[in-house]
Amino acid sequence: MTRILGDADVERLMDRRAAVEILEAGFQADARGEISLYPRIRWDAAGVSVAWLAATLPRQDLLGFRAYLAGGDGSDRGEQVVALYRHSTMELRAVFLGRLLGRLRTGAAAVAALHLAQPDLGRLGLLGTGTQAREILACAVAALPLESVWAWSPDPGHRTEFRDWAEHTLRFPVHLATEASGVCRESEAVALATSATAPVLTAPMLPGPRLLLSISAYRRPELGSGILEAASRVWTDSVEQAAGSGTWFEPTDRRGKLRPLAAEADLGALRDGSTTRILINTGAAWEETLVGDVLYRAAEASGSGFSMDVTAPLGGGPEGWARPAR
Repeated sequence: MTRILGDADVERLMDRRAAVEILEAGFQADARGEISLYPRIRWDAAGVSVAWLAATLPRQDLLGFRAYLAGGDGSDRGEQVVALYRHSTMELRAVFLGRLLGRLRTGAAAVAALHLAQPDLGRLGLLGTGTQAREILACAVAALPLESVWAWSPDPGHRTEFRDWAEHTLRFPVHLATEASGVCRESEAVALATSATAPVLTAPMLPGPRLLLSISAYRRPELGSGILEAASRVWTDSVEQAAGSGTWFEPTDRRGKLRPLAAEADLGALRDGSTTRILINTGAAWEETLVGDVLYRAAEASGSGFSMDVTAPLGGGPEGWARPAR
Protein backbone atom coordinates (compact mmCIF):
# COMPACT_ATOMS: atom_id res chain seq x y z
CA MET A 1 0.00 0.00 0.00
CA THR A 2 1.12 3.54 -0.79
CA ARG A 3 0.23 6.42 1.48
CA ILE A 4 -0.73 9.79 -0.06
CA LEU A 5 -0.17 12.81 2.19
CA GLY A 6 -0.99 16.48 1.71
CA ASP A 7 -0.08 19.62 3.61
CA ALA A 8 -2.85 19.21 6.19
CA ASP A 9 -1.50 15.74 7.02
CA VAL A 10 2.08 17.00 7.29
CA GLU A 11 0.98 19.83 9.58
CA ARG A 12 -0.71 17.38 11.96
CA LEU A 13 2.18 14.94 11.98
CA MET A 14 5.32 17.06 11.96
CA ASP A 15 7.67 17.11 14.92
CA ARG A 16 10.25 19.83 14.36
CA ARG A 17 12.70 18.62 16.97
CA ALA A 18 12.62 15.13 15.46
CA ALA A 19 13.15 16.58 11.97
CA VAL A 20 16.20 18.52 13.16
CA GLU A 21 17.64 15.44 14.86
CA ILE A 22 17.17 13.17 11.83
CA LEU A 23 18.79 15.71 9.53
CA GLU A 24 21.78 16.16 11.81
CA ALA A 25 22.20 12.38 11.67
CA GLY A 26 21.86 12.72 7.91
CA PHE A 27 24.76 15.18 7.77
CA GLN A 28 26.85 12.57 9.54
CA ALA A 29 25.78 9.83 7.12
CA ASP A 30 26.60 12.10 4.16
CA ALA A 31 30.05 12.85 5.59
CA ARG A 32 30.66 9.09 5.87
CA GLY A 33 29.80 8.63 2.20
CA GLU A 34 26.61 6.66 2.90
CA ILE A 35 24.34 8.74 0.64
CA SER A 36 24.20 8.64 -3.14
CA LEU A 37 22.94 11.93 -4.52
CA TYR A 38 21.45 12.85 -7.87
CA PRO A 39 21.83 16.64 -7.93
CA ARG A 40 19.19 19.03 -9.16
CA ILE A 41 18.65 19.02 -12.90
CA ARG A 42 16.45 21.43 -14.80
CA TRP A 43 15.05 21.39 -18.28
CA ASP A 44 12.90 23.83 -20.19
CA ALA A 45 9.29 22.98 -20.94
CA ALA A 46 8.15 25.81 -23.21
CA GLY A 47 9.06 28.58 -20.79
CA VAL A 48 8.45 26.59 -17.59
CA SER A 49 11.42 24.94 -15.92
CA VAL A 50 11.07 21.40 -14.58
CA ALA A 51 13.38 20.63 -11.65
CA TRP A 52 14.12 17.11 -10.40
CA LEU A 53 16.53 15.69 -7.81
CA ALA A 54 16.89 12.44 -5.91
CA ALA A 55 18.90 10.52 -3.32
CA THR A 56 19.49 6.95 -2.18
CA LEU A 57 20.23 5.98 1.43
CA PRO A 58 20.88 2.21 1.30
CA ARG A 59 21.53 1.82 5.04
CA GLN A 60 18.10 3.26 5.78
CA ASP A 61 16.58 1.29 2.87
CA LEU A 62 15.33 4.55 1.36
CA LEU A 63 15.23 6.14 -2.08
CA GLY A 64 13.43 9.40 -2.72
CA PHE A 65 12.99 12.13 -5.28
CA ARG A 66 11.24 15.44 -5.56
CA ALA A 67 10.08 17.42 -8.56
CA TYR A 68 8.62 20.88 -9.03
CA LEU A 69 8.10 23.56 -11.69
CA ALA A 70 9.54 27.07 -11.86
CA GLY A 71 8.83 30.09 -14.04
CA GLY A 72 11.24 31.95 -16.26
CA ASP A 73 12.40 34.11 -13.33
CA GLY A 74 13.26 31.05 -11.26
CA SER A 75 10.35 31.38 -8.84
CA ASP A 76 8.08 28.43 -8.13
CA ARG A 77 4.70 27.99 -6.45
CA GLY A 78 6.19 25.80 -3.77
CA GLU A 79 3.97 22.89 -4.78
CA GLN A 80 6.12 19.81 -5.25
CA VAL A 81 5.83 16.06 -5.53
CA VAL A 82 8.01 13.98 -3.21
CA ALA A 83 8.09 10.22 -3.72
CA LEU A 84 9.47 7.87 -1.05
CA TYR A 85 10.50 4.31 -1.97
CA ARG A 86 11.79 1.28 -0.10
CA HIS A 87 15.18 0.81 -1.75
CA SER A 88 15.46 -2.97 -1.37
CA THR A 89 12.05 -3.81 -2.86
CA MET A 90 11.43 -0.69 -4.99
CA GLU A 91 8.05 -0.37 -3.23
CA LEU A 92 6.46 3.09 -3.43
CA ARG A 93 5.75 3.79 0.23
CA ALA A 94 4.52 7.39 0.19
CA VAL A 95 3.83 10.40 -2.00
CA PHE A 96 3.77 13.91 -0.51
CA LEU A 97 1.92 16.66 -2.37
CA GLY A 98 2.13 20.37 -1.60
CA ARG A 99 4.41 22.85 0.10
CA LEU A 100 4.80 22.00 3.75
CA LEU A 101 7.29 19.12 3.56
CA GLY A 102 9.70 21.37 1.63
CA ARG A 103 9.32 24.17 4.15
CA LEU A 104 9.84 21.82 7.09
CA ARG A 105 12.91 20.29 5.44
CA THR A 106 14.43 23.71 4.78
CA GLY A 107 13.93 24.96 8.33
CA ALA A 108 15.04 21.73 9.97
CA ALA A 109 18.16 21.43 7.78
CA ALA A 110 19.17 25.01 8.56
CA VAL A 111 18.78 24.47 12.30
CA ALA A 112 20.48 21.06 12.19
CA ALA A 113 23.50 22.71 10.54
CA LEU A 114 23.54 25.50 13.13
CA HIS A 115 23.28 23.00 15.98
CA LEU A 116 26.06 20.86 14.56
CA ALA A 117 28.34 23.90 14.30
CA GLN A 118 27.36 25.52 17.60
CA PRO A 119 25.31 23.24 19.89
CA ASP A 120 24.96 25.91 22.61
CA LEU A 121 23.78 28.65 20.22
CA GLY A 122 21.80 31.19 22.20
CA ARG A 123 21.60 34.34 20.06
CA LEU A 124 20.20 33.84 16.54
CA GLY A 125 19.77 36.46 13.83
CA LEU A 126 17.51 36.23 10.79
CA LEU A 127 17.86 38.23 7.60
CA GLY A 128 14.50 37.74 5.92
CA THR A 129 11.08 37.48 7.56
CA GLY A 130 9.15 35.41 5.01
CA THR A 131 7.87 31.85 4.96
CA GLN A 132 11.27 30.15 5.15
CA ALA A 133 12.45 32.44 7.94
CA ARG A 134 9.36 31.50 9.93
CA GLU A 135 10.09 27.80 9.55
CA ILE A 136 13.75 28.29 10.51
CA LEU A 137 12.68 30.13 13.65
CA ALA A 138 10.03 27.52 14.52
CA CYS A 139 12.62 24.74 14.23
CA ALA A 140 15.19 26.78 16.16
CA VAL A 141 12.78 27.38 19.03
CA ALA A 142 12.07 23.63 19.13
CA ALA A 143 15.70 22.46 19.00
CA LEU A 144 18.14 25.16 20.16
CA PRO A 145 18.73 26.69 23.62
CA LEU A 146 17.78 30.13 22.33
CA GLU A 147 17.97 33.18 24.53
CA SER A 148 17.24 35.88 21.95
CA VAL A 149 16.36 36.34 18.27
CA TRP A 150 16.88 39.44 16.15
CA ALA A 151 15.32 39.83 12.70
CA TRP A 152 15.43 42.23 9.77
CA SER A 153 13.90 42.52 6.32
CA PRO A 154 13.58 45.56 4.05
CA ASP A 155 9.84 46.06 4.65
CA PRO A 156 8.99 47.38 8.15
CA GLY A 157 5.47 45.98 7.85
CA HIS A 158 6.79 42.49 7.15
CA ARG A 159 9.12 42.75 10.13
CA THR A 160 6.25 43.65 12.42
CA GLU A 161 4.10 40.82 11.07
CA PHE A 162 6.96 38.39 11.69
CA ARG A 163 7.42 39.55 15.28
CA ASP A 164 3.67 39.33 15.98
CA TRP A 165 3.50 35.84 14.44
CA ALA A 166 6.44 34.61 16.55
CA GLU A 167 4.96 35.96 19.77
CA HIS A 168 1.48 34.60 19.05
CA THR A 169 2.35 31.23 17.47
CA LEU A 170 5.69 30.29 19.05
CA ARG A 171 5.36 32.26 22.28
CA PHE A 172 8.88 33.55 21.64
CA PRO A 173 9.82 37.25 21.57
CA VAL A 174 11.65 38.60 18.53
CA HIS A 175 13.62 41.86 18.47
CA LEU A 176 13.49 43.85 15.25
CA ALA A 177 16.46 45.68 13.75
CA THR A 178 16.08 48.63 11.41
CA GLU A 179 19.24 47.61 9.50
CA ALA A 180 20.76 44.24 8.66
CA SER A 181 23.94 45.27 10.46
CA GLY A 182 21.96 45.48 13.70
CA VAL A 183 21.15 41.78 13.45
CA CYS A 184 24.85 41.00 12.98
CA ARG A 185 25.83 42.97 16.07
CA GLU A 186 23.34 41.23 18.33
CA SER A 187 23.67 37.64 17.09
CA GLU A 188 26.20 34.82 17.32
CA ALA A 189 24.79 33.19 14.19
CA VAL A 190 22.96 34.75 11.23
CA ALA A 191 20.67 32.76 8.95
CA LEU A 192 19.83 34.30 5.57
CA ALA A 193 16.46 33.46 4.02
CA THR A 194 15.80 36.20 1.50
CA SER A 195 14.75 36.79 -2.09
CA ALA A 196 17.37 39.54 -2.44
CA THR A 197 18.67 40.74 -5.80
CA ALA A 198 21.72 42.37 -4.16
CA PRO A 199 23.90 41.30 -1.21
CA VAL A 200 22.27 41.88 2.16
CA LEU A 201 25.33 40.84 4.17
CA THR A 202 28.86 42.03 3.39
CA ALA A 203 32.14 41.70 5.26
CA PRO A 204 32.18 45.29 6.62
CA MET A 205 28.84 44.61 8.35
CA LEU A 206 30.34 41.87 10.54
CA PRO A 207 31.57 43.19 13.90
CA GLY A 208 33.62 40.05 14.50
CA PRO A 209 33.60 36.30 13.83
CA ARG A 210 30.14 34.95 13.17
CA LEU A 211 28.41 31.75 12.11
CA LEU A 212 26.65 32.45 8.80
CA LEU A 213 24.13 30.27 7.01
CA SER A 214 22.50 30.73 3.61
CA ILE A 215 19.71 28.44 2.47
CA SER A 216 20.80 28.55 -1.17
CA ALA A 217 24.05 27.73 -2.96
CA TYR A 218 22.66 29.16 -6.17
CA ARG A 219 23.53 32.62 -7.31
CA ARG A 220 21.05 34.43 -5.14
CA PRO A 221 23.33 37.21 -3.89
CA GLU A 222 22.54 37.07 -0.17
CA LEU A 223 26.20 36.90 0.87
CA GLY A 224 28.67 39.43 -0.45
CA SER A 225 31.29 37.77 -2.63
CA GLY A 226 34.05 39.14 -0.39
CA ILE A 227 32.87 36.94 2.48
CA LEU A 228 33.05 33.85 0.27
CA GLU A 229 36.47 34.80 -1.11
CA ALA A 230 37.89 35.33 2.40
CA ALA A 231 36.66 31.97 3.71
CA SER A 232 39.14 29.10 3.74
CA ARG A 233 36.33 26.55 4.18
CA VAL A 234 32.60 26.49 3.44
CA TRP A 235 30.50 23.66 4.87
CA THR A 236 27.53 22.27 2.96
CA ASP A 237 24.94 19.49 2.94
CA SER A 238 26.13 18.41 -0.52
CA VAL A 239 29.55 19.22 -1.93
CA GLU A 240 28.47 17.86 -5.31
CA GLN A 241 25.30 19.90 -5.50
CA ALA A 242 26.89 23.06 -4.07
CA ALA A 243 29.46 22.98 -6.89
CA GLY A 244 26.92 22.32 -9.64
CA SER A 245 25.94 24.50 -12.56
CA GLY A 246 24.68 27.93 -11.57
CA THR A 247 26.08 27.92 -8.02
CA TRP A 248 28.51 30.26 -6.29
CA PHE A 249 31.06 27.44 -6.19
CA GLU A 250 30.96 26.32 -9.81
CA PRO A 251 34.40 27.85 -10.55
CA THR A 252 37.21 25.40 -9.77
CA ASP A 253 39.04 27.70 -7.35
CA ARG A 254 36.00 28.08 -5.10
CA ARG A 255 34.94 24.43 -5.22
CA GLY A 256 38.03 23.46 -3.25
CA LYS A 257 36.68 25.33 -0.21
CA LEU A 258 33.64 23.09 0.14
CA ARG A 259 33.48 20.57 2.99
CA PRO A 260 30.69 18.17 4.00
CA LEU A 261 28.98 19.10 7.23
CA ALA A 262 29.93 16.68 10.02
CA ALA A 263 33.17 15.55 8.33
CA GLU A 264 35.26 14.33 11.27
CA ALA A 265 38.45 15.97 10.04
CA ASP A 266 36.79 19.39 9.86
CA LEU A 267 34.65 19.42 13.01
CA GLY A 268 37.27 21.39 14.94
CA ALA A 269 37.29 24.20 12.40
CA LEU A 270 33.49 24.04 12.05
CA ARG A 271 33.10 24.71 15.77
CA ASP A 272 35.89 27.27 16.09
CA GLY A 273 34.06 30.41 17.12
CA SER A 274 37.17 32.55 16.70
CA THR A 275 36.64 32.60 12.92
CA THR A 276 33.70 33.39 10.66
CA ARG A 277 32.21 30.11 9.46
CA ILE A 278 29.91 29.76 6.45
CA LEU A 279 27.24 27.09 6.04
CA ILE A 280 25.45 26.57 2.72
CA ASN A 281 22.28 24.51 2.40
CA THR A 282 21.57 23.29 -1.14
CA GLY A 283 18.28 21.50 -0.55
CA ALA A 284 19.77 18.06 -1.24
CA ALA A 285 17.06 15.46 -1.84
CA TRP A 286 18.25 13.19 0.97
CA GLU A 287 16.86 15.76 3.41
CA GLU A 288 13.29 15.48 2.11
CA THR A 289 13.72 11.71 1.96
CA LEU A 290 14.68 11.41 5.63
CA VAL A 291 12.03 13.85 6.87
CA GLY A 292 9.48 12.17 4.61
CA ASP A 293 10.31 8.80 6.15
CA VAL A 294 9.68 10.14 9.67
CA LEU A 295 6.33 11.56 8.53
CA TYR A 296 5.44 8.33 6.71
CA ARG A 297 6.01 6.25 9.83
CA ALA A 298 3.89 8.64 11.87
CA ALA A 299 1.16 8.51 9.21
CA GLU A 300 1.20 4.70 9.24
CA ALA A 301 0.84 4.67 13.00
CA SER A 302 -2.02 7.20 13.03
CA GLY A 303 -3.75 6.30 9.76
CA SER A 304 -3.27 9.79 8.34
CA GLY A 305 -3.69 10.56 4.67
CA PHE A 306 -4.92 8.04 2.10
CA SER A 307 -3.79 4.45 1.81
CA MET A 308 -3.80 3.36 -1.83
CA ASP A 309 -3.31 -0.03 -3.45
CA VAL A 310 -1.49 0.93 -6.65
CA THR A 311 -2.22 -2.50 -8.16
CA ALA A 312 -6.00 -2.07 -7.83
CA PRO A 313 -8.14 -0.50 -10.58
CA LEU A 314 -9.00 3.15 -10.14
CA GLY A 315 -12.61 4.00 -9.56
CA GLY A 316 -15.26 4.66 -6.99
CA GLY A 317 -17.94 2.44 -5.55
CA PRO A 318 -17.81 0.27 -2.46
CA GLU A 319 -14.33 -1.03 -3.26
CA GLY A 320 -12.87 2.48 -3.77
CA TRP A 321 -9.25 2.94 -4.76
CA ALA A 322 -8.27 4.93 -1.67
CA ARG A 323 -9.16 4.72 1.99
CA PRO A 324 -9.21 7.99 3.94
CA ALA A 325 -7.51 8.37 7.27
CA ARG A 326 -9.29 7.00 10.30
